[in-house]
Amino acid sequence: MQRERIIKYPGKDILVHFSVDRCTHVVECLRGAPEVFNVKRQPWIEPDAAEPDKVAEVVMRCPTGALHFGRTDGGPSEPVPEKNILTLNENGPIYIEGDIHVLSGDGTVLLEDTRISLCRCGESQHMPFCDGIHTIVGFIDAGKVQTNKKEYVEKRTDSEKLQVTLQPNGPLILKGPFIIKNADGEIGFQGNRAALCRCGMSKKRPFCDGSHVKIGFTAE
Repeated sequence: MQRERIIKYPGKDILVHFSVDRCTHVVECLRGAPEVFNVKRQPWIEPDAAEPDKVAEVVMRCPTGALHFGRTDGGPSEPVPEKNILTLNENGPIYIEGDIHVLSGDGTVLLEDTRISLCRCGESQHMPFCDGIHTIVGFIDAGKVQTNKKEYVEKRTDSEKLQVTLQPNGPLILKGPFIIKNADGEIGFQGNRAALCRCGMSKKRPFCDGSHVKIGFTAE
């Protein structure tokens, strides 16, 4: 996983962090607080243009985790969501919110976060994160669980965190309690362990079916 390029935008009461590589232009920030987030000016983020509570609320709408904040006025920090929820996007990535821990294949913790966006097309240049290339390569997926969810359900663990382990040249292994929602918001799966496709070729998406071996998929 590449080192993130993070730019800091300090305000009087709140500091906004922007990860260049994780932004896929979902534009929740532009819609939510255009006085703060405006790509037509430099700097494009002006934290003092709105009350810090509003800035924080809009930052937390960013589903990719490209935006985060730190309060310098003693205000509340970003809470860790009570549930780990994965949302499948039609023809796009998986958004995850929760107590997320991204691990390498050897168990090294690479990232701890509350919001991330994972590539599903297999073509991202910033694996495991989505970089928006699915719109260029023409990735097609309905954003629905395509297999019997009962097949994957296991007993809930004591830990509430969600571990996302990157298997070299293979799938993403999820461990911990989580829910997968289809693009229409319907729950398609609930359990505590699964292997997710990241090569883009599985016939059982979002789950892995071994297609990465057949096509010679490579990723860290």
